[in-house]
Amino acid sequence: MTPGSVSALHHWVRASLERQRLPYLLLDSAQAENSHLALQRWKVPYASLFEETHEASLPEIAPLLIRLSGLAPAMLEKVCDWAEKLGYGAPCLSWMESPWPLPELARHLRQFHAVGLSDEQQMMLRWYDTRILPVWLACLEPLQREQFVAGLLSLQYINRFGDVAVLLEVDTAGAAPDAALMDSPLIHLDDAQYGMLVDAGDADTLISHLRRVITDETSDTPPRLLYEFVARYQQRALAAGIDDLDRQTQYLLLALYTSGAGIEHPDFVALMQDPPTSIESFYEAMQALSDDVWEAGPPLWGVQVEA
Repeated sequence: MTPGSVSALHHWVRASLERQRLPYLLLDSAQAENSHLALQRWKVPYASLFEETHEASLPEIAPLLIRLSGLAPAMLEKVCDWAEKLGYGAPCLSWMESPWPLPELARHLRQFHAVGLSDEQQMMLRWYDTRILPVWLACLEPLQREQFVAGLLSLQYINRFGDVAVLLEVDTAGAAPDAALMDSPLIHLDDAQYGMLVDAGDADTLISHLRRVITDETSDTPPRLLYEFVARYQQRALAAGIDDLDRQTQYLLLALYTSGAGIEHPDFVALMQDPPTSIESFYEAMQALSDDVWEAGPPLWGVQVEA
């Protein structure tokens, strides 16, 4: 968290209140468990987006829509500081403006708790995870997007790199909903949309696995550089038929330890012409590569990156 980043949320809240809009925070408490207890203790108004759903009995991991209007200045600052700290620690915080009161906005957002799929199944969608949120907005068809943002005047979030990003800024919003939560999903996704949402978390999953394997090395690598590098080489692994997490981990270890140069080595290129399908055989083949492959370039964390 940086001083400039901290002031961004406070400035946004002040500006929103001056415009006589209703500012809200949306916290994915699956990444900050039991956050509802702090809000209850402080008597801060909030609504769980799990209410009226099958997950209503899980308040400790529910997405929480937090009303900021009406709070005393000291409490407003406290809540923003608390939430922002959580948001910079995990991809769990977004904020929005709406003309709608808390109950109506929460009721609207609950309509997107689940989505329909092409095989007539339903899927719970944690779109409020800020790794997913921008992909969710991007994958929707125009009418679907219009349905989702109907009650919003603005929408911002803290991305995986600790930057504040703007997804929406408009002057008017639609009328508040008056119907009960629908029995069937409001949004149905086709296979391409579903694929975009699934792919959105693939690199994060691989990075989490790599952090357990080479903890110090990944910690020494700037987050943006690590994510972009892993995402790029994961796609190359997929193109070579390496579609499981264990083999992708071995592939990425070579890429990371050589800043990608090992992937271009003729011996490794030859191996990828017919890569072993089992993790045991793949691991043995990787270990059998010569030192020339594993020392083809410097490790990514040793490369000086210009600020």
